[in-house]
Amino acid sequence: MKEFFHTLKFKILVCIFALLLGFIIYVAISAGVSSLPKTILETVSAPFVHLSTIVSDWMEDTIDKFANADKYKRENEILKEQLAAIYGDVLEKEKLEKENDQLKEMLEISENRKDFKWSPPCSVIARNASDITGGFTVNRGTKDGVSLYDPVFTKLGLAGIVVEVSEHYSIVSTVISPDVNIGVSGSESSSLGVIENDITHSAEGLCVMNYAGKDSGIKEGELIITSGSSFFPENLILGTVKEIVNGDDGLSVHILIEPAVDVFTVSEVFILIDFEGKGEN
Repeated sequence: MKEFFHTLKFKILVCIFALLLGFIIYVAISAGVSSLPKTILETVSAPFVHLSTIVSDWMEDTIDKFANADKYKRENEILKEQLAAIYGDVLEKEKLEKENDQLKEMLEISENRKDFKWSPPCSVIARNASDITGGFTVNRGTKDGVSLYDPVFTKLGLAGIVVEVSEHYSIVSTVISPDVNIGVSGSESSSLGVIENDITHSAEGLCVMNYAGKDSGIKEGELIITSGSSFFPENLILGTVKEIVNGDDGLSVHILIEPAVDVFTVSEVFILIDFEGKGEN
């Protein structure tokens, strides 16, 4: 049987069958009845056509990437530059708005004190994490008119004093630091005293006012303000009386004061660089 497939007779039969099949298909197509062969052919060829399309698209995309790599890189760089410019504009706008708000606050404070002269608005740029009194560094220095012992405060009240100054920055000790000594008085009782802080109360976020007499009339909730000196103008708000503790001598009291400014969270401050009477004995 195998020999039959290799004979000339079999080859002739195959050729005749192929010719007949071709003739039948031609007649069927010419007669308009080709739906069945066409459907079969489309079904068989569809996967190959789909694969060909995928390969063609991939080749086109790959060639495009290689051919236009420099173009796409430059477009990407341009987009990055545009985004950076937009982001920079937003930050600059926010900075200007913040400074404008600070200037308005300084103007409000200065309405009743025409002699006050300020440095530019200051931002807290660093904090000492180990400082229990909340000391911080601001971005203004001698080039901005700042000098040693200048008062530092917000619209709420006194925050501290400048204890170290360089050309471009200043270090501030806060009002709860033992390094700060300020003459103060009660806003209602007019009782005089001096801020002399200690570590124990500094750790609690409180100032200590000493040298007030037991019969001074000062009371809890009273506002404590600066009494005025060559370093501090008078009537700057320090805080309010939280507790009154009798002294060991039985004649004086220790006044515990809660500062008006939260020195641990403050981020924007003012530095008063000049006022009437500054530096006078």
